[in-house]
Amino acid sequence: MSRSAAAPAVKHGLGIHLADGVAWLRLERPASGNRVTLELAQALCDAAAEIEHDDRIALVVLTAAGASFCLGVEDGGEWERRADWIDALARLTRPVVAAIEGDALAEGLELALACDLRVVSTRARLAMPQLRHGRLPSHGGTQRLPRLVGRTRALDLLLTGRTLDATEAEAIGLASRIATPEAFATTLAALTDALKSKGPIALRYAKEAVHKGSDLTLDQGMHLEEDLYVLLQTTADRREGINAFLKKRKPVFKGQ
Repeated sequence: MSRSAAAPAVKHGLGIHLADGVAWLRLERPASGNRVTLELAQALCDAAAEIEHDDRIALVVLTAAGASFCLGVEDGGEWERRADWIDALARLTRPVVAAIEGDALAEGLELALACDLRVVSTRARLAMPQLRHGRLPSHGGTQRLPRLVGRTRALDLLLTGRTLDATEAEAIGLASRIATPEAFATTLAALTDALKSKGPIALRYAKEAVHKGSDLTLDQGMHLEEDLYVLLQTTADRREGINAFLKKRKPVFKGQ
């Protein structure tokens, strides 16, 4: 994976670069509205696999070139079952941030839902209109959306296919943060800076505790939290955090 932020590697419509512990993935097909092809889907799968085995990476940010974040798939998505591209991002143990500066529609919104946090521009629109075309969301849209916004709101959005703006998306819990186009880069940078300052292992364990705990009873979830807490105490990062606190300095985490 390239280390250069200035010259990201681009393959099959996906730009990739690594900078300061952050893997930046960018959809590079603006002329198509960043609609996903089989080649781009496979590139996302390959990138996710590479990220998962790269200890330098603490955080993933998914962005897009052009006016749209992602308008869905090309060619009706007849190829989709050959590349599990959205789930590949959802399964990453690192936190994943979707930077949604433009419209996220259909599979584009399902892709955003697979991320852990969503920063949404006030010029972006979000919708899942597949039912209008006699199709059903097939990449977790019917499952992740109600877990985020509740069953009633999810049914409203899915059955009507109506469009949300950023303000409503934030109000119902779909957007983590919203920003004007002028402030978007600053807002995204503030979030990524806050996340990458944390211990990488602690970030992964916090994500694991929330995601896995959501499907457990409260008692089971508490046991999971305790297990992850104990595991974290055995790491060099935890010792570094304690030493830095005692010496009143900024910790230097190494993901170990």
